[in-house]
This record gives sequence, C-alpha cells and structure tokens, in this order.
Amino acid sequence: MPIILGVDHERKQVDAVGVGAVSYADVENHLLTERHFGGIAYKEFIDGRAAEVHWTAREAQKIVELIRRLAVESKVGPTAVLVSNDVTFGVMRMLEILVEDTAEVKPFRSEDEARAWLALK
Repeated sequence: MPIILGVDHERKQVDAVGVGAVSYADVENHLLTERHFGGIAYKEFIDGRAAEVHWTAREAQKIVELIRRLAVESKVGPTAVLVSNDVTFGVMRMLEILVEDTAEVKPFRSEDEARAWLALK
C-alpha cells in the first residue's frame, strides 16, 4: 500500500506517508480508511516526498467528488502534503483549488512550513 497512515485520537491528527506510485485507488483507500478509523476531521500531515502521483484527469475529478461526499458526512480536516518535485506540487495545487470550497489541501516543499501551517489550523 503506497499510503501508510496512523490516526492519533489524542492529538486529533493523522500522519501518513506516501511511497512509490500513488494511484486513484490508493487515494480512495486512504480516505476511506481514514474515515473508518475516525480521523477524517483531524489535521493531516502527509509526507509524500517518496511518492509520485499516478492518476488521470478523470481520476483527479473522482478524488474531488469523493472528498465532497466525505465532507457531507463530516468536516474534513486540513491536510498538508509534503512533496519533493514540481509535478507532484502542481497536481496537489490543482487538487487544492478544486476542493477549496470543501476542504483545505495544501502542498508544501518544506516540512517546517507544512507543520507550521497545520499548527495554525
């Protein structure tokens, strides 16, 4: 599984690590697992430095639709995504724009900046 997550109920935070090629199915599984373990409303830090996004434009739209469906059930917590390359940054920035009316998903190139942003949420 390219996205490994842990839900910390005491801190109300989800920490995840993305590794390798991350597909639409991986993102869907991640979000549904996060919901199952009661972490969808928590702040989330995703370390995606060792990951690459591998989804189509249609699959990106399906991710947006899934996030919107989840937001009907519960508040979706802010998500900081740490990335290591321009392509992944651009894809995550596109996702940020597409869900901005529903959820906060923000890409970062610096872990310190990502964690500082989350701390303000």
